[in-house]
Amino acid sequence: MFADFTKGFWISIYRGRITDAPAPSMRVMTGDAPDGAMFPDDGLPRFRSRPVKFLVKLLITWAAMGFRNPRLAGVPD
Repeated sequence: MFADFTKGFWISIYRGRITDAPAPSMRVMTGDAPDGAMFPDDGLPRFRSRPVKFLVKLLITWAAMGFRNPRLAGVPD
C-alpha cells in the first residue's frame, strides 16, 4: 500500500506492508507531531524537520533516477 500525495519523486509506503523491510534509521519531521506525542525509546535519532543528511540522500537518489518522476501503473497523472 502506498500514498502518492504529490508530484514528488518519492512514494510514501506503509512499512508494515513490506516483507524484509530495512530497519528505520531516523525519524524526520517530529516537530509536526501533536503536542504531547510520545516516541518509542528505540535509539533512533529524531529531527524536528528534515536533516541535511536526509536531503542529500534524496538528491542523490533523484539524480540516479535522471531527475525524473516515477510513473506508476494505475495511478493517473
